Amino acid sequence: MAIDKNKTKDLINGIDELFESFLGGMDKKTQEFLRSKVMGPAYEEIKKLVEDSRPPRIYLMGRSGHGKSSLINALANKEVAETNPVMPTTPESIPYTITFDDVFSCWEIIDSRGIFETTKPNGAVDIDATEFLKNDIIKRKPDIIMHVIAATECRNLSNDLKVFREIQGELKKEDLYIPTLVVLNKADTLGNPREWPPEEKAKKAGIITDLLNYMTDEVLCCEHSNIDLNYSYKGYKVENGVYVGVIPVSSCEGELWNIELLSNYIGENLCDEACLNFFQAQRRRQQLKKLSTSIINRFSTIASGIGASPVPISDILVLTPLQLLMITIIGGLSCRSFTKETAFEYLGAAGINIGAAFGIREIARQAVKLIPFGGWALSGGVAGSTTYMLGKAAEAYFFNGELKSPEEFNEEN
Repeated sequence: MAIDKNKTKDLINGIDELFESFLGGMDKKTQEFLRSKVMGPAYEEIKKLVEDSRPPRIYLMGRSGHGKSSLINALANKEVAETNPVMPTTPESIPYTITFDDVFSCWEIIDSRGIFETTKPNGAVDIDATEFLKNDIIKRKPDIIMHVIAATECRNLSNDLKVFREIQGELKKEDLYIPTLVVLNKADTLGNPREWPPEEKAKKAGIITDLLNYMTDEVLCCEHSNIDLNYSYKGYKVENGVYVGVIPVSSCEGELWNIELLSNYIGENLCDEACLNFFQAQRRRQQLKKLSTSIINRFSTIASGIGASPVPISDILVLTPLQLLMITIIGGLSCRSFTKETAFEYLGAAGINIGAAFGIREIARQAVKLIPFGGWALSGGVAGSTTYMLGKAAEAYFFNGELKSPEEFNEEN
């Protein structure tokens, strides 16, 4: 399971019903404050994360035969693009909508026509490849471009780079900035193909590092830094106004290498609304956990705003709907069901009695037992701290399978 857009409305309605039940007895001004300053922003966070999410649009450009289609298959972890080692298989540009039914996600990937073909694809349009690519990228407005180059062909790039500079000029005229990665595919074919993988073959690691240095120092002429601080041969971050990184990979079936790092780096350069679909589709727990931590921080900030209430609020129960919503999102990001029952799963594991006869309001009252400062006056600081600690404890449970007391996260806050 995972976060399902179709269940968002039911979840919010259930949480909102609980929230309204706690407002009874409060004066009208306080009720309006809590609706607008506490639950209102929380629902906006749901909207930004879930309702505004959309499939990432990833554009692949490069020469035919350099492995664009196999790279699509490697990223998707299933065969969705036709591959052929001889004849080009992309006569124009082929859009793929890749569906991941089990995690309610999909991607839009555009596999472009190759550049400088010696053998024209069957049915190719009668238009210069450069002009076609310019028009196609402007038309499709991708979130990220991957410039795929066979690692063994990197030292013959003058035409490729000229084409891309022309394309970038057209994009600037359209006020488009599209982060672009150089993907050095077929890294396993550098030097002796039998010397693989580079983690075990120092000579191969050195060859890949030399190629990365050549690309950044002599071809792109830009500063670089390691993406993986421990291993320079896994790729460089670059900043030259056009490219954002140079990453070597092997996308050959059975020889996949560095695909996870590439995937993570793509995600780091996607816009917010494209991240959920991208990472959820691959079940990238590290990146989904980063989204979870971001949600915890945002909900803690929202909760701390309760200190600005026009009337002091003493009942910490008013925070419970906010916190249940946060826990449900955390559970959904860990690929649990996106329902309030996921929050109840955590509460039950934490020792809260979730009896079948209990209504959600009584469950909320039971949940207060987890909060370290339950007897304190509900200041903004207490509200923010308790929400943060509860969120981190839920995150440890859903992502790491660890049952920790919220108090264990007090020093982090």
